[in-house]
Amino acid sequence: MNIFKYKGGDLLRMPNLLLSTIILFISNFIVRVLGFLYKIFLSKVIGETGLGIYHIIFNFLMICLALTTTGIPTALSCLVAKRKALNDKYTTNTLFISTLYVAFFISFAISLGISFSSNFLSLKLLKNENLNLFVLSICPAIVIITISNIIRSYFYGIKKVTIPALGQILEQVSKILFVFLLCMYIKDRSLTCYIALLGISIGEATNVLFMTIYLYKDNDLSNKYTINIKDFYNSSIETLKMSIPITCNRMSNVLLQSISSMMVPSRLVLSGVAYTKALSMYGIMSGMVMPFVFLPFTVGSALVVNLIPSISQEMALNKYNNVLKKINYSLLLTTGVGILSSLLFYFFGKEICVIVFKNELAGDYLKAMFLTPLFLSLNQTLSGILHAIRKEFESSVNTIAGMIIQLIALYFLLPIPELNIYAYIYTMTIVSILTCLLHIIVLIKAIKNLKVRRIR
Repeated sequence: MNIFKYKGGDLLRMPNLLLSTIILFISNFIVRVLGFLYKIFLSKVIGETGLGIYHIIFNFLMICLALTTTGIPTALSCLVAKRKALNDKYTTNTLFISTLYVAFFISFAISLGISFSSNFLSLKLLKNENLNLFVLSICPAIVIITISNIIRSYFYGIKKVTIPALGQILEQVSKILFVFLLCMYIKDRSLTCYIALLGISIGEATNVLFMTIYLYKDNDLSNKYTINIKDFYNSSIETLKMSIPITCNRMSNVLLQSISSMMVPSRLVLSGVAYTKALSMYGIMSGMVMPFVFLPFTVGSALVVNLIPSISQEMALNKYNNVLKKINYSLLLTTGVGILSSLLFYFFGKEICVIVFKNELAGDYLKAMFLTPLFLSLNQTLSGILHAIRKEFESSVNTIAGMIIQLIALYFLLPIPELNIYAYIYTMTIVSILTCLLHIIVLIKAIKNLKVRRIR
């Protein structure tokens, strides 16, 4: 069965989805380019070892944010979109405010817990409890990024994507300016690494301020930031019921990915590589190669943000033709961008890394994992589609199974001297292909059921 074909309709006649995707794509592209240039700047300022420390702490930050920035914002976006269609401003207000309070208290508790155990976490993550300042630097970011994601999801729900799109660009620009201006005068690499981590909070705080200004001007939101206990309870339960499955999936994914990332340097040491060299190799992979690998995600992330609430609405209204059109559109676009990226990295990956980073080793790594961008971007889009058509459990099982296989493979393959860091490259590629195939099997079965419902 060809999942790219359907009966009737025109694949490209989706103006709302297409327009929102274009806006977010442009925003994501600008953010990715700025982020890419920022990574080049960081690689020169803090060095390869500093990049390794930066990404270990950043991955730990992603684990901390999994509770508040995955399922909860996605659920809020879907629920607000439905209430917006019914023109129910009161419930929209209670959903947004209650979700904001719940997310804030959870993130604040996590931030306090990290600050009190910073020495222990520094010893476990960086093998040195005296480096706890790096752990403390991300505590403000946990709360600020959580608030930013909640406000952004509200705007996605009411179909005003331009505001969060501009906010993300402003966040990136303010972060880069903050770090760049300070690093002009501070040459100590340890301190510049701390400044880079602190810059995450500065950028997100600027984004929150920008979006908050537009909240006060929003006609769809009642200007009441206090709600009664009953409304708070009902809205919180409604949001949490929808968000918990998504959050569990994302938390498992982020946790397993972060464990994998933190395991790489220590397992590389067993292959005969010194720990500082292992950190350097991981720094090249995470700071120079992976930004290229994730470039196709500019399209995928723009699609997923719009697809989940959009397809959910069509499913609720039993408009299965529109659901199939949007699935086909998103998969065709993602596949096209992924193939172009893979071809580019295979034929010109080494030259690109030499020009940009003056690092031939990074070019060898990028060429070796040329297939990874295609399948990772497809997994992102497929996962979003499966969540939208209420196949989140199957999507979670596929993703978690893939990550567990990756962890086991890395544990045994990284210490092999003949493979060392290439074990990470090959494992990541194979697992992304396997996960993609599992997602496609689930999607094909789901599409068969949709076509049966459409006939009925």
